[in-house]
Amino acid sequence: MKTQLSGKVLFNEECSICNFEIKHYKKRSQLEYENCSQKGDKYLKALYVEFPDGSEIKGVEAFIYVWSNTKGYNWLAKFVSTPGVFVVAKLVYAFLAFILYWRFKLFNQKFKREVL
Repeated sequence: MKTQLSGKVLFNEECSICNFEIKHYKKRSQLEYENCSQKGDKYLKALYVEFPDGSEIKGVEAFIYVWSNTKGYNWLAKFVSTPGVFVVAKLVYAFLAFILYWRFKLFNQKFKREVL
């Protein structure tokens, strides 16, 4: 797992839940963050970290990267990285990310119709 501060965290700033959590991490880390809400569905379905060499990590791995580089969250990164917890975290994250993605897509469609 890469732990240097070279990755850029891609998150959906238009999702109120995602934005709330990331704002908290921004205050406690030196990581670079980028709104990915206009980059396409791939980036709306999970948290991503993009590295200068073009490689990416997503989901729980991306959160572990963020937590490893955020003051006060290193313990959480270590805990979630343990084999049994990691497997459960991936399942829970997949479920929650799916719900948040569809919540965002449905809300945005409704909002777009109301604006037009």
